[in-house]
Amino acid sequence: MKKKILPILGMAALFAAASCSVENMDENPVSGIRKVAMTFNAESQSVGTKTSIDPNAGNAVYWTAGDAISVFPTGGGNEKFVLEGEGGSASGSFTGEAAPDAAQYYALYPYDASATLSGTTINATLPSTQYSTTAGTFDTMLAPAVAVSDDSNNLSFSHVAGLLELNFTNLDGTIKEIQLKAAKSMAGAYTVSMSGDTFSAASASSGESPVSVRLAAKDGGNLAENGPYYLVLLPGTYTDVQLFITLDNGTSYMVGTLNKFEVKAGELRPQTVDASKATANSDGLYGLFMAGADIYIGGKAYNKDQFTEEGAIRHVVNTKSAIYNGGNCDGKIFFVDLDPSEESPLSIGNAGDIIVIGVDPDNKPRVIRTAANLASSATGHSRVIFHNLNIDLPNSRNNQGTDINIGFIANSDFGELTLSNCDITMRESSALIQINAKGTTINELNILDCNITMPAGTTDRYILTVGTNQHTMNSLNITNSIIHCDDRIAQAFRFINSNLSGCQLTIKDLDINNNTLVNLFNNSSSAGIVKELEDVSVNKNLIYFNQSIDAISASSLYFNFLRPLDAGGIYPGTAYCQDNISYQLSSDQIKRTFRVFSNNDFIPEAGVLENTFRKLSEDPFEDLNTFKLKPEYASYGAQR
Repeated sequence: MKKKILPILGMAALFAAASCSVENMDENPVSGIRKVAMTFNAESQSVGTKTSIDPNAGNAVYWTAGDAISVFPTGGGNEKFVLEGEGGSASGSFTGEAAPDAAQYYALYPYDASATLSGTTINATLPSTQYSTTAGTFDTMLAPAVAVSDDSNNLSFSHVAGLLELNFTNLDGTIKEIQLKAAKSMAGAYTVSMSGDTFSAASASSGESPVSVRLAAKDGGNLAENGPYYLVLLPGTYTDVQLFITLDNGTSYMVGTLNKFEVKAGELRPQTVDASKATANSDGLYGLFMAGADIYIGGKAYNKDQFTEEGAIRHVVNTKSAIYNGGNCDGKIFFVDLDPSEESPLSIGNAGDIIVIGVDPDNKPRVIRTAANLASSATGHSRVIFHNLNIDLPNSRNNQGTDINIGFIANSDFGELTLSNCDITMRESSALIQINAKGTTINELNILDCNITMPAGTTDRYILTVGTNQHTMNSLNITNSIIHCDDRIAQAFRFINSNLSGCQLTIKDLDINNNTLVNLFNNSSSAGIVKELEDVSVNKNLIYFNQSIDAISASSLYFNFLRPLDAGGIYPGTAYCQDNISYQLSSDQIKRTFRVFSNNDFIPEAGVLENTFRKLSEDPFEDLNTFKLKPEYASYGAQR
């Protein structure tokens, strides 16, 4: 039975009062503020949108396993409180630690690590990319609600955003993605003033382009057939609304401007759209882009209004065309629309600012000349972004036609390098990215939703390799990617390779989350050496072997991800490394232990650390060929 939520938001939804209990006093001060273990008990006796809905129980609203809230004590702090147990009930207990004896406690659902409290105003972000569940309802940890404690420290949650329900008539096809744009931001940064009796979110987004919203399936497939479809929007009256629909066959439909409509906090707004009035095109991402839709890469939106200079947008359809990035090519965005059986010679040379997008995500054009020297021109704006491409490093050549081992080389300061939804084939003894020159700073390095194939053997294979000079990286993000060796084992793999004796690599924000690593190993006890780490997140990764590693000669039974420099190295102030898993053939006599940090005794002062990966006794894959995991492990590794 399809879950329906139409009755849920017909009224402003309030959660029942939540009481606060204190237990297990912690006498150790943290950052000057003493914290204690606390529990908030919340109930929802009335119907209201929250996390999951049971259509067989009068549309009762249940807390869901994994739900979390931000708690802000007056005086400072954003503390994470997590639901105890598996949920499935209208009542639940949230536990965490916060400063005791605060004058008041403010709360936000869902938990937002970047949210802040300024006076009586909460500052948070509503995601512009939202996910629909297989049952067609909106996702958990999405629709925001807030609360402020009374004199007895009770909390009563109120919704501060609204729902838009989309229903389609005369739609011929299956929807893969929906996008809405309007004259003002529908999502993004928002504020909620908590000084009155009623609460409502107000957009706080800055910039010339309003923040749009898009809806995609959580499993990466199509949206639930026939709908309805739900988007969580900031309250407001929206005009000049454009609706874009992407179908599963790659054909894109644009629906013209809709009539203005109002979204109110805690209410649902139904909207019916006649798809027969849509303007259709079959140009995939390029067609959507030219129609005015945003193209999302790594959570960032790109639209044609950002590329207004003459010749800035190019549609590459000639198989003999080459894309070059020279002195007159900065600021270009290229849409490559080629048959995947053809080779697209791509040499971007000294890159300052270039975005290359394969038009059809399910039919990626093959790119073989990818040598890129990341140049320093306009450091704050420099970027190289590859999206929806098949990058073939074994066939790579430089500008002189010579074989190269490295895909991207940083010889000076650079802004952003992003590889998104790309299929990448590595060659032997190579690194995907290499930092060479002294003082090089890559502000942002992202490898997102990629499929990286490593050849078997004992020669070095790295995602990132750095020299002995001082290098700084503000953000290194490797997320939702599959990195695998299909034939035997790649025995010298590391995310990061650096020199122990002279390492000067500083990473301010390191995220390695939801990745699947298959048959990758390092046959030594060393790890990626880093001089300084500030914030680390290594969560929900899966390391898997269907090949025996008994024959690998190793000086240690440990396979370590990271190792802060022994002399003068700085461990991270916060390290959230939780719930990673590993699987090794049961027939192996040597059982390797996979660790985040080489120092098994290290525990961050103000973070949470589970240093070793949990070992599984059963094979977690349902189908290794498609990297599909069994349902009980579906939240681990790359989500496909």
